[in-house]
Amino acid sequence: MANLKSYSSAGHHLADPGATGVNGRQENRETIAFRDLVNAELGRKGKMVVQDNDTETLSQYLGRIDPTDADVVIEPHFNAYNGKATGVEVLVADDANERSKAMAKEIVDGFARIMGIANRGVKKESQSARGRLALMRKKGAVALIEICFIDNASDMKAYDSNRINLACFLAQIISKYDLN
Repeated sequence: MANLKSYSSAGHHLADPGATGVNGRQENRETIAFRDLVNAELGRKGKMVVQDNDTETLSQYLGRIDPTDADVVIEPHFNAYNGKATGVEVLVADDANERSKAMAKEIVDGFARIMGIANRGVKKESQSARGRLALMRKKGAVALIEICFIDNASDMKAYDSNRINLACFLAQIISKYDLN
């Protein structure tokens, strides 16, 4: 079995709530819980995971990790807009390698299928609200997953009903794209 080294951050730490959604749900708490589900599944597979801790900033986390071209770097998030927007999308670097693009496509297709929500596709970081994402400067197969819209009740119901399946699926994809 390959000794996978993946890097998995929650995207928002406890002091950075991120988006607020249905019934006051906070993105940071949702992404931390999802990261932990994925990492637990990877651990059951005997895989090594380096993750952020719940109090460190993204800058601190990115400053201490040093993935190689063979590693996988994943960061889950939840979108928010107007309470009506729906779907999953995955962001990659503007100059993403082919592995990142292929991994992102499998993730977005799988998440949309599992949750039964719109597939918003793979997008370049320049198409995001921020335009440039620090995570995308790391080596390896890199993707930022916008799981669904936290402010859309239907999206969150689909997520809640499928979170374990999503975590298991993502762990399989991470394992597949490991080149170690």
